[in-house]
Amino acid sequence: MSGVLAEGTDVGYYVQGKRLLDGHIKEHGIYCYCCNTVVSPSQFEGHAGRAARRKPYHNIYISNGVSLHELSVSLSKGRKPSEKQNDDLCSICSDGGELLLCDSCPRAFHRECVGLSCVPKGAWCCRYCENRQQRESYLAYNNNAIAAGRVDGVDSIGQIFTRSIRIATAPQGAFGGCALCKQHDFGKKKFSERTVLLCDQCGREYHVGCLKEHNMADLTALPEGAWFCSTVCVEICEALKDLVSRGAEPVPAVDVDLIKKKRAEKGLDDDGDLDVRWRVLRDKSSEDSKVVLSKAVGIFHESFDPIIQAGTGRDLIPAMVYGRSVRDQDYTGMYCAVLTVGKTVVSAGLFRVMGNVAAELPLVATSRDNQGLGYFQALFACIERLLSSLKVKHFVLPAAEEAVSIWTQRFGFGTITQDKLLEHLKGGRPTVFHGTSTLHKPVPVAEAEARVPEEEEEARVPEEEEEEEPMP
Repeated sequence: MSGVLAEGTDVGYYVQGKRLLDGHIKEHGIYCYCCNTVVSPSQFEGHAGRAARRKPYHNIYISNGVSLHELSVSLSKGRKPSEKQNDDLCSICSDGGELLLCDSCPRAFHRECVGLSCVPKGAWCCRYCENRQQRESYLAYNNNAIAAGRVDGVDSIGQIFTRSIRIATAPQGAFGGCALCKQHDFGKKKFSERTVLLCDQCGREYHVGCLKEHNMADLTALPEGAWFCSTVCVEICEALKDLVSRGAEPVPAVDVDLIKKKRAEKGLDDDGDLDVRWRVLRDKSSEDSKVVLSKAVGIFHESFDPIIQAGTGRDLIPAMVYGRSVRDQDYTGMYCAVLTVGKTVVSAGLFRVMGNVAAELPLVATSRDNQGLGYFQALFACIERLLSSLKVKHFVLPAAEEAVSIWTQRFGFGTITQDKLLEHLKGGRPTVFHGTSTLHKPVPVAEAEARVPEEEEEARVPEEEEEEEPMP
């Protein structure tokens, strides 16, 4: 929040009108007085003993009674000194066309996507702003805000508002660069040996000259259409396309049994067999996928504070779900996996496969009413089996401090040094969020491959040592 709040701004964590923890804004986070270190808002919440809430922005206030959530909402409303710019894509389906503009925030919508038969007369607010307006008076003047110093009649936002912030950050420094020479330079104007190509599957960068030097490709012009750095990436791309085209598939019985057990423990009666399925989507290839992806967006919005892009105030969650590139944030390689019970989307996760070297899982969530029922465990198992079938070697994800123990104890992840992470990613760029640490686990070997006879395995060793077969 240092981009919006002056460094040194006093903050506190409040619950039921009581201040549980003190700190101040410093660098890209909060200087916590309990540990004398700079931490993220979610870590600050954990240090206050309230990690289970998972809503740090709602409970962290500055000295004039404004919560970080209220400030974040103001950013999304476009309340900036510069002229407001509305989105040019629908916030529901992420398509362009004739759009209805919200008069209270930068969002834009197709009439059909918000259930309107005609353009409303006069001012119109989207449902996000309507919900915000209904809650705003409470959020502004609840016990926590008053205890933190909120004064009725004072424009507290106006006192502190200066410029936009960004929570998601583009990987810098050690990450990225040419996967072969490790250099970050590139030719900007004409096609040359320093022109950089990005593989459309793994996302790694390659200098044209380095490709030729390593006998991977001899290019004299930019390739038309999709370009892949290896046959491995081609095969992975085709396998993922096939999975997307198959639509929803039944979840294995072992995972459904776990869900049934957890539902029974909570006293939930099931009429007959549970229809539990999982599905992988990318883009909006059909009307059906548009609906499912919009529900996934809703689940992420329900579970997380907005992920704001600097400069525009645009929420990045839809861009991540729909696999779009937004300025310096490239999410074109993202796939969205969902778990459904009947026709209800109950859990969602975003993943990206960076060749057979690594895959990442930057965002996961389960709808509030369906948490604790084993739905995400089932979805995670499906994603992990997929990666295993693709022979992906490493699985990484960004985790907030309070979530680290869940990932390590329940899902088998562990901490990893940056040197090891760089070694595993081999030039790939992971998704990075402020205040998170990267966790890692090896992807389990597929069962069929694990049962390969020893003599056959020995015969395969030379081929296995080759990371990827270069494209001709």
